[in-house]
Amino acid sequence: MSYLSVIKNLGLILIILGHYYFCSYVLSEVHSMRNYEPALYKQIENEDNKKVTTNVMKVNKAAIKDESIGMVEISKIDLRRKLYKMGSKENNVSKNIEILEGSSVPDEACGNFILAAHNGNSSVGHFKNLHKLEIGDEVNLIYNDKKYIYEIADKYDVLKTGKVAIRRDRTKNTITLITCLGLDRQLVVIGYLKQ
Repeated sequence: MSYLSVIKNLGLILIILGHYYFCSYVLSEVHSMRNYEPALYKQIENEDNKKVTTNVMKVNKAAIKDESIGMVEISKIDLRRKLYKMGSKENNVSKNIEILEGSSVPDEACGNFILAAHNGNSSVGHFKNLHKLEIGDEVNLIYNDKKYIYEIADKYDVLKTGKVAIRRDRTKNTITLITCLGLDRQLVVIGYLKQ
């Protein structure tokens, strides 16, 4: 037997043993996971009316965190969207309507709740119809299971510079909605809490 055939045979034996130990390891891990991931087993009847045991995984509801804190609704532009708490990955203009840093909570006296979203026809263009709002239209905000109704009082556009000067009555609870308007402008819509 040649030296080359011995090496080939030895290599083949190592591959087979490696595969065996790898499969054994994977199976032992799967069995031990049952201690950490409880599964629900139930019997169902298959198409041949034979009973088959199937594994139905339980959903870990604690792992699926809904970090929403409320919802904004503007019926005139057919908008209804969840809002997510500051610091959440979902509170991002690239995914949803974003609550901007510097916002006050809606129940803070004379506060300003500032929301921004994209314009346009993409799936995240939530403020694509914001320009259709007029003075007197309403914006509903549900926050901590309480409904706040704001009336649009002002609407203006500014040069897009990365910052927006918000012109508002600082003695009133305010909602400010911001989106792009063309390539170089931003639309700002101001609403005051109805009494």
